[in-house]
Amino acid sequence: MSLRHHLRPLLAATVLLVACGSGTAVAAPPTSAPTLGVDGHVQLFPGLEFFHVQTTATKAADGSTSGSFLGTGEVRSGPVDLPIPLSLTGPVTCLDVQGSSVSFLYTVDSAQPKFLNDVIAHTTSVLFTIVKGANGTPDRVGFFGPLPTAYFHGCGPIGTPLVFNGTVDIGGGS
Repeated sequence: MSLRHHLRPLLAATVLLVACGSGTAVAAPPTSAPTLGVDGHVQLFPGLEFFHVQTTATKAADGSTSGSFLGTGEVRSGPVDLPIPLSLTGPVTCLDVQGSSVSFLYTVDSAQPKFLNDVIAHTTSVLFTIVKGANGTPDRVGFFGPLPTAYFHGCGPIGTPLVFNGTVDIGGGS
C-alpha cells in the first residue's frame, strides 16, 4: 500500500478538526431585523385608485412587532383626486417578511366615519399582504378584514389580487 493511501484518513481528520475548531461553534452572520415601509395607493381596477396606505413596521429579535398603519379613502383617476370620508388607523402587531413578500396584521384603533369606529375600533384587525413586483410587474396587495382580532393567529400571507402604486421598502427577513 502506498503512503498516500494511509495519509488520506489522517488528512481528512485534520481538515475536519480545523473546520470544526476546538468545540467552538461558528455562528451564522446576523441578518437584519425585518422591516417594512409602505406609502401608496391600492388600485380597485386599472386607472382607479381608492385607498391610500402608509405603514411602517419592524420586528424585533424577540419576535415583538412595532409600527403603525394609516389608510384613508381617496378616489384617484386621472385628474380626479377626491377624498372619501373613510380612514383606518392602528398599530402593526405582527410582521412576516419572506423575500419580496410581506404580510402584516394591524389592530383597528380608530376608524372614520364615527359609526364605523363604534362598530370596529378596538375589537377588529386587518391582515394585509404586499408582494413587490419584479421585472416590470406591478406591486400587488390583498387584505382580509376587518374581522374580530381573535380570528387571527399570526400573519401569514394571503392572496394579492389588487395592484399597488407607490413605494414598498422591505428589509431583512428570510
